[in-house]
Amino acid sequence: MGAGDDMTMLRKVLFGVLAAVLVGAVALFVWGRSILTQDSVRAAIAARLTAALGQPVTIGGIGASIYPRVSVNLEDLGIGPQGDIHVSALRIATDLRALLSRRIEHGSMRLTGARIRLPLPAFQAAAPAPAAPAPASTAPAVEIVSIDEIILSGVEIVSGGRTLRGDIEVVPQGKGVLVRRVSLHADDAAIEVTGTIADLSGPTGELRIAAGALDFAQLLAFVSDFSKDAAMTAAPGGTAPAPASPPAGGGSPAMPSSMNLAVTLVADRATLGGLALEHLNGTARVTAAGMTLDPIGFGVFGGRYEGSLALTLGDVPDFRLKARLSGIDMAAATAFAGSPNTMTGHLAGDIDVAGRGMDAASVEKSAHGTLRMDITNGVVKNLGLIQAVVLATSMRAAAFSRGGGSRDEPFSRLGGTMTIANGEGRTDNLQFESKDLTLHASGFVRLDGSLVDLKGRAQLTQALSEQAGSDLVRYTQEQGRVTLPITIGGSAQNPKVRIDLADLAKRAVRNRATEETKKAVTAGLGKLFGR
Repeated sequence: MGAGDDMTMLRKVLFGVLAAVLVGAVALFVWGRSILTQDSVRAAIAARLTAALGQPVTIGGIGASIYPRVSVNLEDLGIGPQGDIHVSALRIATDLRALLSRRIEHGSMRLTGARIRLPLPAFQAAAPAPAAPAPASTAPAVEIVSIDEIILSGVEIVSGGRTLRGDIEVVPQGKGVLVRRVSLHADDAAIEVTGTIADLSGPTGELRIAAGALDFAQLLAFVSDFSKDAAMTAAPGGTAPAPASPPAGGGSPAMPSSMNLAVTLVADRATLGGLALEHLNGTARVTAAGMTLDPIGFGVFGGRYEGSLALTLGDVPDFRLKARLSGIDMAAATAFAGSPNTMTGHLAGDIDVAGRGMDAASVEKSAHGTLRMDITNGVVKNLGLIQAVVLATSMRAAAFSRGGGSRDEPFSRLGGTMTIANGEGRTDNLQFESKDLTLHASGFVRLDGSLVDLKGRAQLTQALSEQAGSDLVRYTQEQGRVTLPITIGGSAQNPKVRIDLADLAKRAVRNRATEETKKAVTAGLGKLFGR
């Protein structure tokens, strides 16, 4: 046999093998479709999912493919009585060997075009219904034994009018899942989530959220909607927990939630109400009641917040701030509070304040707690404290370290403790220190700056007291320094400083009387011992 005959034979063999492969593939495809596209299979899968989720599941269509793995392709899935979850296409792939036994083992589940509306229906494993004996001739339905991965592409999560879009990849692990990757975005914000949910019925677990920008109001609304799905939790043994007491208004009783997630938060930028935060880093504990971040740190008003932050769930959340503040730019802080161009300087201190709401007006109205502050190297705009002292004492303005007629009041330190409540900050130990004088005052300031009511005493420095007239020192002094009673009223934008002349007169009379008494005693003693 010649070389040409050998090539001819080889081609025949190759064509034969290829034809056999093609025939086998076609046969496999036909067999797979005959097994996987039966209405009984579609009904069995819908029933299995319904039993697993405790919610009705509908499947619009079913198909099959064999490349790259043998798979069942489901179309137009709806989960929940109102179609709370809708999936355009679901592909469940498995190995051929498993499928030969009508089983899906180590399968891969891919969902495309999923739309999830929160809050979800209450998922709970339904009690299995008694199975009727199947006819001996009925072929067994395909059984889903295990799924190794679940991938959602083009998913939309709708919560309170907001829509998050992206992709989700999870790996089932016992009662929970390994969150391999969650990538979601809304408008110009994007977040990445990884971690482990140990028990989906809670849910409980540990997650890490990294974001370029994070909105706490939207995050709380999302968690609130999500936690409503956690209201149904399985008790040991697979039975449902006993229902809580019914609400006063009737209706379905609220079910206890076992949500408990530890979440590491990292964000370049964040917003809390109208407050802009930078470089946020913290650890959160998320339950059905709320979210507590402890510790948490972030940049705010050019400074730093280091401490804790607690937020409850709901349309109008409660909050509690407890932290050490440092480097806060008072110009930016007072502008945010509604009183721009009133103060400069940098604040350090401690805050422990609770309240309700996320916008500045609600926070000012509801906030209560304490603030210990020390503001350094700043200016109180338009205060006119030195001018008031000059007018009251007839001293020359040139005697003071600041001249030029400006009403702005520079200081080296402004500090004290404020008790915050009812939209006001009250203090009994406010201290203002400058090159020319020291002011000790008590009273209150409206948090929005609309009203100031402070009373105290201003003492000139020793050097300035020595430049004052002898009568002024004699009749206004305390501990050898000129001391003047000061009242500050008006508003933060337009403060009014005045010297309390009545108090000044009383002290002058008292000092004069003391002086005359000393003279009389001295003269009397002189006469007594001079005899």
